[in-house]
Amino acid sequence: MAFLSMLLVLIWSMGFITGKFIVGFIDPNVYLGIRFLCAGMVFLTIALWLRRPFPQWKELPKHIVAGMLMNGFYLGFAYVAIAQGLPAGIMALIGALQPALVTVLAFLLIKEKTSFKGIIGIVIGMLGLVLVVSPALDLDMGNGGVSLLTLSLGCCAILVLSLGVTYQKTSIASSDIFSSLAIQNLAGSAISLGFVLFLGERLFVMQWESFALVAWGVFVLSGGGVFLMVWLLRKSKASHVSTLLLLAPPLAAVESYFIFSESMSTIQIVGFVVTIAGVYLSASFPRGAGTRELEKD
Repeated sequence: MAFLSMLLVLIWSMGFITGKFIVGFIDPNVYLGIRFLCAGMVFLTIALWLRRPFPQWKELPKHIVAGMLMNGFYLGFAYVAIAQGLPAGIMALIGALQPALVTVLAFLLIKEKTSFKGIIGIVIGMLGLVLVVSPALDLDMGNGGVSLLTLSLGCCAILVLSLGVTYQKTSIASSDIFSSLAIQNLAGSAISLGFVLFLGERLFVMQWESFALVAWGVFVLSGGGVFLMVWLLRKSKASHVSTLLLLAPPLAAVESYFIFSESMSTIQIVGFVVTIAGVYLSASFPRGAGTRELEKD
């Protein structure tokens, strides 16, 4: 379980790096739309090949909503905010609120409780992430892209992701994961198409790099990262999995240091260590943890 948790964090952090690689090759929501569509077809093919059961018609809307929240709206709002000028440092800072939001939503919607140690771990992890992004905050806050609109879009992105994470713990958790993710990715692609039309995006450079980035997104980010996230959500508390993702932005900063030769300050390194400590305290998976089957609504 611990290995899969760390693999999820590693793949999730690569999503930040991929966002830098696609610049100049593919517009963000064009990339997301193609990625979700292809990932949906991959999961659909696997489900049909393995003869996995598909949700009943009355359950289908729940899977569609989950995909719209976790895929289309989350990344759509985030990319729109960034496209409108919201700096990545501010977006990462807003993202630090996600574990707290998931903890509250999970308690209100599915009666999932978090221990006092878990809450302390979430607070420590959030503090660590603030330290990681703090060197960029002074510059970011003076950026003209920080407005009520962009901040609202960033907050909406984290809110819908938190709702999507919590929603994965409802009755859809008892469905087959391959057929469910097929529906969720196809629903996400429809939302991404809407953002493409809204923003007027059209860039797709016909080079091997573009196709390699799409393949990476389909098989690693969606086929690996999102699959692992949904699988872990079925095996543990939503707050545990959400807190793990606090490690993704600091790890992305480390990856950028080696890949893009970006600098890392001492305070960022300290923040990374603090975040690890908070996540370890909050999100350690109990031995033998299993998914708690939830009654259908």
